[in-house]
Amino acid sequence: MKQLTIPRLELCAATLLSKLYKKAVRALNVTINESYLWTDSFIVLTLIQGPSNKWKIFVGNRVALIQEETAAVTWRHVPCQSNPADLISRGIEPTTLSTSTLWWKGPQWLTLEPSSWPTTEVNTPTDNLEIVNVNVTLLQNRKDITQRFSKPNRYIRVIAYCRRLINNSRNSKANRQSTTLSTQDLDQALTCCVKMAQQISYVKEMKDPMEQQQITPNSSLKTLHPFIDTEGLLRVGGRLQQSMLPYQAMHQMILSSNHHFTKLVFSAEHIRLHHAGPQLLMASLREKYWIPRLKNFVKTVIHQCLTCYRFKAQATQPLMGELPSPCIQPSRPFLQQAWTMLDHYHLDWENHIAKQ
Repeated sequence: MKQLTIPRLELCAATLLSKLYKKAVRALNVTINESYLWTDSFIVLTLIQGPSNKWKIFVGNRVALIQEETAAVTWRHVPCQSNPADLISRGIEPTTLSTSTLWWKGPQWLTLEPSSWPTTEVNTPTDNLEIVNVNVTLLQNRKDITQRFSKPNRYIRVIAYCRRLINNSRNSKANRQSTTLSTQDLDQALTCCVKMAQQISYVKEMKDPMEQQQITPNSSLKTLHPFIDTEGLLRVGGRLQQSMLPYQAMHQMILSSNHHFTKLVFSAEHIRLHHAGPQLLMASLREKYWIPRLKNFVKTVIHQCLTCYRFKAQATQPLMGELPSPCIQPSRPFLQQAWTMLDHYHLDWENHIAKQ
């Protein structure tokens, strides 16, 4: 058999005791008011008191079994000098064992009231605890989560529910939210989505304004005079602070045309405006977002729209017949009309002769 450490052997002994306790309760068929299980291992008591998912698999499975079988039982520590099991484990002669009061009747204090039992404070040991060590590695080149979504509303609602889960886990049960998402929740989720897209597309630009430095000369956003607002969003600067425009129209949020979230926002706006043309789409997007090279981006997305492509499809033109000879042969003006009138005159003259 595989060799086990002393703490694991003591834990296996506690597991065996919990199974024995369950079978004994079923066999006695009497009403039991209180139950006490004893162990001389501080490590076992520490393992039982903690959650089972924080230990390794071997320890966690046995701790979970002990907690399930002895949910209504009190585990207590027995001193080594009062533990009858130590007589066998440490070795004893049969003649001494036959007259041992500790072996046959247990410790003397066990017959007294529970208040007279020895109490030992259980301190968490610093070693021999098989805690699962979880290593977390942060990858800079992580895959963008927006690639999993094809509609911006669904992506925003997922982020909103994730934010609610974080808030509910940090707050007490009385302050948790379980209602439907409000407009404020969706607005905050949209701000979070835009911020994540900006942190991926404009890494250097997001750092420079926060450090109160000038934008690097080779930055594509230098002419926009960007700044970071109180919510941490990268916005367009300008001189429209005294105008009557809304704040989001004066200082639009900057989005990269290469990011997938920008395509999701444009597709939703394109559908909301019933597949409008490029000029209307550009004017509508500029009220809230600033997308560099927007005109080329709009043309590309409209060209990829299947609905717009179907409506712009042209019917097949049938081939025209051959042109008559008067239309393609050179002649004097009204010559054809003259010959036609002459033919009618001869036809009338022939009809007049035939009647006579």
